[in-house]
Amino acid sequence: MTSSTKNSIIKGTFILTIAGVVSRLLGFYNRIFLTNLFGARELGIYQMIFPIYMVIFSFCCQGIQTALTRQVARPDFDSVQSRTCLLRNALILSISMSVICSLTVFFFADWISFQILHSQECADCLRILSLAFPFVSIKGCLTGYYIGIQKSGVTAWGQLIEQVAKIGGVYLLATFLLACEPRAYFGVYGIVIGEVVSCLWTVLCYKHDKKREPRGNISCHPGSLYRRELIRDAIPLTTNRLSLTALQSLEAILIPHMLNLYLQNGDHALILYGTLTGMVLPCIMFPTTLTSSLATMLLPAISSEYKSEHLSSLRNIIQKSIGFCLLIGAAASIFLLLLGRWTGNFLFGSETAGELLFQFALLCPFIYLSSCLASIINGLGKAGINLLYSIISIGIRIGFILWLVPSIGLPGYMWGMMLSYLLQTGLLIFTIYHSLYKKTSIRC
Repeated sequence: MTSSTKNSIIKGTFILTIAGVVSRLLGFYNRIFLTNLFGARELGIYQMIFPIYMVIFSFCCQGIQTALTRQVARPDFDSVQSRTCLLRNALILSISMSVICSLTVFFFADWISFQILHSQECADCLRILSLAFPFVSIKGCLTGYYIGIQKSGVTAWGQLIEQVAKIGGVYLLATFLLACEPRAYFGVYGIVIGEVVSCLWTVLCYKHDKKREPRGNISCHPGSLYRRELIRDAIPLTTNRLSLTALQSLEAILIPHMLNLYLQNGDHALILYGTLTGMVLPCIMFPTTLTSSLATMLLPAISSEYKSEHLSSLRNIIQKSIGFCLLIGAAASIFLLLLGRWTGNFLFGSETAGELLFQFALLCPFIYLSSCLASIINGLGKAGINLLYSIISIGIRIGFILWLVPSIGLPGYMWGMMLSYLLQTGLLIFTIYHSLYKKTSIRC
């Protein structure tokens, strides 16, 4: 790996990490604010719509965004004209799909709430959320473009602007604009405001950058090489991501229902679900700001270097990445084991949140490492294998939810997570070792 590539990864990871840390801190404040605003039960309703959100995001945006990042990073697509064509085609595909999904969710919100989420209270939240999908697609494509050219500053600022707009929007609604009892849909309005504002920011940045690029005659049509390459790469990525997200959504939807069987009380189940997904898991996932930033910057670099067969340099950067993730995971586990109960009380005023943070502490190293390893596998062009491992992992968790949660509660889910992440991490490490460490470096 050349020194310039390595410096780009380090610089990009640093920028995304700083932005991610600040963004997560703002997100924590938002969670605390929402908890105090409408309570754990409404927070549970608010969290229940995210499986639908993630399925649509995976379908409309995520696969196309990742494909765009990989294509833009290719050495043979390094001209301004080719990158512009790739981005233009990605926007056409993603926006078209997002508009269809927005209309579907808006008009079928009642059916989705009753038949899928089994909570009619989610319908209003879904209608409001549907307004955000086209803006999510535009921002996602531009984010993929900027990550591909290793220009992470725009993405970093976009994260911060989104969080500030989200928090500010909810505060204005709750304080000045809506004179009614705060409900879960207040938080969803915040999501829409945050997505719209961050989308506008990203578009303005792109327009500004285009003015500084040399003008040329860009020939780009639906049957062009760029669209074929983008679709060829995006279809398996979207299929993989959609399949994975659908299983993750099933996992998230099952948890409150199985908790209801255990507690025999729907309101208590929603409160516990809101505590887990709105308080505990965001705390546990906070250090993924570091590992996710690294994973984001690794994808285009590994894809490019692997195609160039710079295997020894890839081995070096992968070893350092794994060591970094393990160090962060060990530090997080020790912190939660010593101070998890205090953290739950201090941040959310919830003894239940503190106890769950203590119980889930040992998961940290495996969660953080798996996200980095998955990005490496995708960069090596093995998205199908990554999907298989993820399906196995989620299948284990779903099995534990169905089997143990109705009888012993959330500890059953914790044991399922532990086993699933252990297996997934082991399989990812084995695949990377077999792909790179069993081969002889051709070029260094």
